[in-house]
Amino acid sequence: MNTKEMILEEALKQFSEKGYNGTSMSDIAEPLGISKAALYKHYKSKQEIFDKIIEESEIKYKEVLEKLSVHYPDNSKKLSKKDVDLYSGISAEGLCENVLTFVRFSMNDKYSRQVRRMLTISQYQSRELGEMYTRRYVDAMLGYDEKLFEQLIKLGVIKKGNTQTLAAMFYAPVIMYMGIWDREPKRAKECEKAIKNHVEEFFMMTSNME
Repeated sequence: MNTKEMILEEALKQFSEKGYNGTSMSDIAEPLGISKAALYKHYKSKQEIFDKIIEESEIKYKEVLEKLSVHYPDNSKKLSKKDVDLYSGISAEGLCENVLTFVRFSMNDKYSRQVRRMLTISQYQSRELGEMYTRRYVDAMLGYDEKLFEQLIKLGVIKKGNTQTLAAMFYAPVIMYMGIWDREPKRAKECEKAIKNHVEEFFMMTSNME
């Protein structure tokens, strides 16, 4: 690991514990045994370090979603046909496994966990960071689910309903249990079981498949 990578790693650790505003360049430099002047040789500002972390986290985030056939539409209202085809034929067990794969990655991958904690804390420190948190962990997920449910309703795979409400019904309990898991790691198995039960129940309530 080179110096620039070590700086990013330490900065993420500090940001995830104190938030963006609560972390100084000295807080990042001191644990690495380097001066602030040396730190500025690699990154011109704390904002640049933060932006690099966000950039890298987006890549990692998309990689795990790609494995689950979740592709956020870029400047388009249409979802990938691959996504619609997969989820129109998925079983309750398959849907549970996909959701739990995403949850386990989010909770157990150190980098992903630190980024989420960083944005969770930082959302209260500035409006911009609050909006960033909402875009990633609320708007993107709900928006995707709304579009997916719209297509599944058109195909007759799930029962008719308000897609915005269905998305909230599906996603809200998942993010709630993830929050509990974050705060109380000892309840991980309990939260994982609760998420599985929720997804299975949602599938049974909405599915048109006999």
